[in-house]
Amino acid sequence: MISVVGIGPGHPDYVTPIALKKIQSADVIIGGRRQLKMCEGVSCAKILFDGKLDLEKALDNPGNVVVLASGDPTIYGILDKILSLRKKEEIEVISGISCIQYMLGKLKMPMKDVCVISLHGRKQELIEKVKEYKSLAVLTDKIHSPCYIAQSLRQAGIVDVKIYVGENLSYENEKIGEFSVEELAESTQNFDLNVVVITRCGSMDSASLTSFL
Repeated sequence: MISVVGIGPGHPDYVTPIALKKIQSADVIIGGRRQLKMCEGVSCAKILFDGKLDLEKALDNPGNVVVLASGDPTIYGILDKILSLRKKEEIEVISGISCIQYMLGKLKMPMKDVCVISLHGRKQELIEKVKEYKSLAVLTDKIHSPCYIAQSLRQAGIVDVKIYVGENLSYENEKIGEFSVEELAESTQNFDLNVVVITRCGSMDSASLTSFL
């Protein structure tokens, strides 16, 4: 059996009990360097998931094979890749708390009002989505950074929105900042691992959003 296990936004407190149970019963754990570090106390074979790994071969290991996924594996996660290599009947998915869910919880923003897209190694229609939806949550990467997003919005003439940037979510050095399009577009700040939430000005239901900022 191959278990694709979501381990939350990062801090061990956000690993669910069932995810922990699956990890502890694994014969083989496949994950990134940061993910495997969370499993140092588990006695089993561990395989680093990097650009050199033959994932299909790694999945052939006998016993309980656990593939670790940051956040939730169904939200722009590793699940797509696993499904391309194995039949659904060979896979179980253990959902986790995504960084998107965590960020929206901090902002007290109902998820039903939010469209989620990923610019992490992908090209998606950012401007079209901002125009279409009241709020947008964006998974970023080093190229498609918060500053890049703000610059794209400014270039498209979209300035009447608020941008929230959540860095190192769930960790001790977590930081959530609120920006206008103009100030973030002009910023030279290098953000750590982050999630961006864009919302139309005046569209928020809670007046206490800034209490976390």
